[in-house]
Amino acid sequence: MEWQPTPYTAPLLVAALASFSFAVYAVRNRSRGDLPLVRSFVAVTVASGLWSLAYAAQLSAATLEATLLWNRLVWVGIAVLGVAWPAFVFAYVGWRSWLRPRRFALLCLVPAAAVGGVLVIGADPLFYTSPSLDGSNGYLVMEYLPTPALVGFMTYSYAVNLFTFGVLGYAALVRGGVFRRQAALLLAAAVAPMTVGVGGIAGFLGPVFVDLTPVTFAATSGLLGWVVFRYRLLDLSPVARDAVFSNLSDGVVVVNDDGRVVDLNRPARGLFPSAEVGCGVETAFERAPAVADLALSTETADGGRSGRGPGPDPENGLRVTVDGGSDSRFLTVTAHPIATAGTGYRVGSEAASAAPAAGGTVLLFRDVTEQETLQRRYRALIEKSPNVIAVCGTDGLLRYVSPSIERLLGHSPAAIEGRPAIDLVHPDDRREAQHAFERAFETDEPQSLDHRISHTDGNWRQFETVVERLFEDTEEAVITATDVTESRRYEQRLQVLNRVLRHDLKNDTNVIGGYADLLRDHVDDEGDEYLDVIDRKVETLTHLSDQAREIDVALHSDGSRAEIDLSELVTRLCESLDSSFPEATVTVSTPDAAVACADELLESAIRNVLENAVVHNDGEQPIVEVAVDPDGDGYRIAVADNGPGIPPVERSVFSEARETALEHASGLGLWLVHWIVTESGGELGIHTREPTGTLITMWLPTPDNATTERGETTERGETTERRKPADGGLSPDRDSAP
Repeated sequence: MEWQPTPYTAPLLVAALASFSFAVYAVRNRSRGDLPLVRSFVAVTVASGLWSLAYAAQLSAATLEATLLWNRLVWVGIAVLGVAWPAFVFAYVGWRSWLRPRRFALLCLVPAAAVGGVLVIGADPLFYTSPSLDGSNGYLVMEYLPTPALVGFMTYSYAVNLFTFGVLGYAALVRGGVFRRQAALLLAAAVAPMTVGVGGIAGFLGPVFVDLTPVTFAATSGLLGWVVFRYRLLDLSPVARDAVFSNLSDGVVVVNDDGRVVDLNRPARGLFPSAEVGCGVETAFERAPAVADLALSTETADGGRSGRGPGPDPENGLRVTVDGGSDSRFLTVTAHPIATAGTGYRVGSEAASAAPAAGGTVLLFRDVTEQETLQRRYRALIEKSPNVIAVCGTDGLLRYVSPSIERLLGHSPAAIEGRPAIDLVHPDDRREAQHAFERAFETDEPQSLDHRISHTDGNWRQFETVVERLFEDTEEAVITATDVTESRRYEQRLQVLNRVLRHDLKNDTNVIGGYADLLRDHVDDEGDEYLDVIDRKVETLTHLSDQAREIDVALHSDGSRAEIDLSELVTRLCESLDSSFPEATVTVSTPDAAVACADELLESAIRNVLENAVVHNDGEQPIVEVAVDPDGDGYRIAVADNGPGIPPVERSVFSEARETALEHASGLGLWLVHWIVTESGGELGIHTREPTGTLITMWLPTPDNATTERGETTERGETTERRKPADGGLSPDRDSAP
C-alpha cells in the first residue's frame, strides 16, 4: 500500500493517542465510579480516537481504493461518536432515562443505519457520488459529490450536537463552583471541533474536502485533560452533587479561603436566607455569628488557618440557636477543611500535591430542634419534679442528681454527684438497697424499696424508691426517690387516732348506757323521758363506732371481689330489716338469681342503705321499697323510701367526694356505701322522689364485665354512661310514692 505525507497526519495521530489514553485511564482508574458516565466517556474517547486514526490513514493513502477502505473505519468512528456523545451528556446532567434500552435504541437508530450501510454497500455510492483523488493541494485528497443520504446524516448529527450543546450550556448556567467549570470546558471541547469542521466545509479554513473536525481533537484533548484531572470530571459529577449535596436534609455551605460562600444547598438557604453565593460569612450568618467565627478559624488542608483570627474549635464544632422569632431552630455545626485548586475546590484529590492549595471550609448544619426540644422538656420535668431523680453507674457512683435533692434533703447536686449513692442511705437499710440496685441490672425489672436517707440537718427521711435500668444493655440505672415521711407519719397518726377514738368512744358509751340503766330505778316517770334520750344517743354513738370500724376495714382491705347473688342477699337483708323494725313496711322485688361481682363488704353497704331508710324516717309508718333489676351489663339495686329525703348539701358532698367545714355528711353510712360500691366497680346514685322521699340506686357489674369502674357518682346518680331504668324499676319521680 502506497502512503503520502500530509500536514494533518501528525495532529490526527496526536488526537488519536490522547483519546485512547483517556480511555485507558478511565478503564483502569475509574471503573468503580459512576458507571454510566465512565462507560459513555470511554465510548466517546474510543470513537474519537478511531475517527482520528482512521482519518489519518485515509489522508495518507495514495490510491482511491485504499482511501475508500480507510473511510469505512472513519464512518465507524463517526457513528459510534454519534451515539456515545449524547449518551455522555445525558449521563453527565443526570438524564438517565435516555440510557434505558428503548430510548437508547432510538438514539442508535440513525448512526447504526449509517454505519451498517457503509459496511455493507460502502460509502460509495451511499454517501459519495463519483469519488476521485485530486492532487492540487500538493497531496491527494478524495473529492466527491454528496448524496441526499450524506446531507441527511450530517443534518441529523448537527441537530443532535446543537441539542447537547444547549444542555451543557444550561448546566453551566445553573450549576455552581467546580461543576459550572466542568460544564463550560466540556461545552468548549465539543463546540470547537464542530465549528472548525463547518468552517472547513465552507472553505474558510483550508481545502474543502478535508474534514478538520478530527484534526481539532488534538487541541481539544488539552481541554478534556484539564476537566478530567483538574476538575475531577469522573469523580465529581453534577449527578452525584445533586444526589448527595442538593438533596441532603442537612444544610451544607462551602466557604473559600477569603471567607466567602461559594456554594450552598437548599436546606442551608432555608436556615440562613441572607446566605448567597459570593457573600461574606459575616453577612451569610448574621443570625448566628458563631458560625462565621467557626468558618474563619477552621484549619485548611495545608495546615494553615483560613480566616483572620481565633474562634471556636472546628474539630468539636458547636451548637447554635438560629432565632426565627416564634420558630427558633437549634443546630449543630461541624466544619471540615478542604483544598481548592484554581478557582474550584477539591476534597482529598490525588492531584492536591500537583497544584498550589488554598484554604476552604465545608460547614455541615444538622437541625436538632426536635431533639433539643425533647431534651429541654425532659430536663424541665426532671428539674421541677417533686421527687429526687438520680442516675447511677454500675460502680455505684452518682452521675446525675436532680435539683430537688437540695429542697428535700439539703444537699446540693454538685456536692452529691460523684459520691457513692449508698453513702446517703441509713446503715440499717444499705444491704436491702444494695440488693435492689444489683437486681435492677440482673433482671432488667424495676426494683422498689422503702428506706431512709440522711438530711443535712442530721435527721433521716423516709423514702419510697424505684431503681430501674436506664436502657437495655447500658451500665446506668435511674433512681426515683419519693419522700413519704410526712404521709407515713400522717397515716400512722390517723390509724392511732382512729383506733383510740373508736375504742374510747365505745367504752364510754357503754359506761353511759350502764349508768343510765341504773338511774331508772332512782328517777320518777318524768325522768324516764330524759333517760330515753340518753339511750338513743348511746345507741347512735355505738352505731357510729361500728360504722367507723367497717369503714376502716373497707379502706384498708385488699379490694378483693366475689360473685354475689344479689337476689338472695337483698331478700335476706329485707327480712332482717322487717323483723328489726316491725312498724316499717318493707317490700322487695328480685329475679330468681342476679349474680354480680362486688366487694365482699357489699352486705354492709346494702344494710346501711336499708337501715337509713327506716332510722332517718320521721313519718309514723316508714315505707321501704326494694327492687333488683337487670340493667345493661350489670344489675341495679333500687331502695326507695317515703322519708324526708337527703339534703342537697349532703348529696353534693358525695358527688364531689369531698367534705369541708360547711359541707359535711351527718353520718358515716353513706360514705361507707360510696366507697364499697365504687371499689366494686359500680355506681352509686342518690335521687329525690316527689313529693317526698329518697331513691338510692347501686349499679353493680356482672362477673363477665367486672373489669373497670363504670363511672363517678353524681348528685342525681348520673354517670358518664347513662342507662335507662329497667322495666319495673323504681323511678325517682314516681307518682305512687306513699
